[in-house]
Amino acid sequence: MQPQTEQILATLQVIIEPKSGFHLPGHEDGGYISPFVWDTSQNGEFNILNLSRSQGWLKLTDTDATIKNWQTMDYANNFNSFSLNSTYKTAWADKIETLFQILSQSLQDMESFNVKTSSYFPENDSVGLIVGKTTDENWVAVCPTFYKETNIPQGQISRSPVIHSMSAQTLGENTLNLVSQLQAITSELGIIHLEGDLGGGYYYSYDYQIVYSAAETKEGAIAQALQASGMLEISQFQNFFPDKEYLQDWYRNSEAEYAKYDKLNKFLNHAFVEVMMYRFSFWTQENIYIIGETTCGDWAGLYIKSEFVYNP
Repeated sequence: MQPQTEQILATLQVIIEPKSGFHLPGHEDGGYISPFVWDTSQNGEFNILNLSRSQGWLKLTDTDATIKNWQTMDYANNFNSFSLNSTYKTAWADKIETLFQILSQSLQDMESFNVKTSSYFPENDSVGLIVGKTTDENWVAVCPTFYKETNIPQGQISRSPVIHSMSAQTLGENTLNLVSQLQAITSELGIIHLEGDLGGGYYYSYDYQIVYSAAETKEGAIAQALQASGMLEISQFQNFFPDKEYLQDWYRNSEAEYAKYDKLNKFLNHAFVEVMMYRFSFWTQENIYIIGETTCGDWAGLYIKSEFVYNP
């Protein structure tokens, strides 16, 4: 680890200790915040794909298994309001097969990843993402949308969303043609709106659909697809607890907590030119990285892991 990275890590450990409690809304038990370092000499380039694979959130799988998963809508079946007749299910499966044919005919180096969906669903309930390269050397990724339970208020973590969208100016003609085909078939598939009660008054509203992205790189296409799916949020971090009163609901000694996070805010904004927030949401589980790039090319900052608690 580079000396500058070690120094940043040591300072963060002093400010927040090796691990401190952090309470997201509805996460009364088990949330914590700790220092984080991505050592590029050991882990390679920092990007969404490499981080997700290192954490086991993306695992290579068979493409046929992914298509079958999309056809049977296993993920949507986890919601108690999911109820479709056999005719609709057959039509959906046929359209997914058409989607697969479009991808197979248009993409090279096609891969499929199982995407983690939650902390408690069995392994066979994971959902697949397909990514491949076009003849223009661009990349396209496709996956379903995901549900997340937690809303993080700006009063707790202030940030500005960064939306990476497809740009026609950077994509080749064949890629744009594929995007048009994907737009048509996903429009035909449509949106399955699910709304109900998970039990005990925990209401949900969720739109299940197939989304896609196109970018110049494989990593970019996957990141954009995960953003479109709702599983990934990329934001520019501003500060913790801009609303001082928010802390009073959680900490008896809110003044001391505010002083700690004020010191943390100042350090992060001093140590890095830009501080980013990468939020990975798996239904009830949140994995949040608030990090910046060091001058030596490593990434350092904070990691928040927390679990929403259903308590009917």
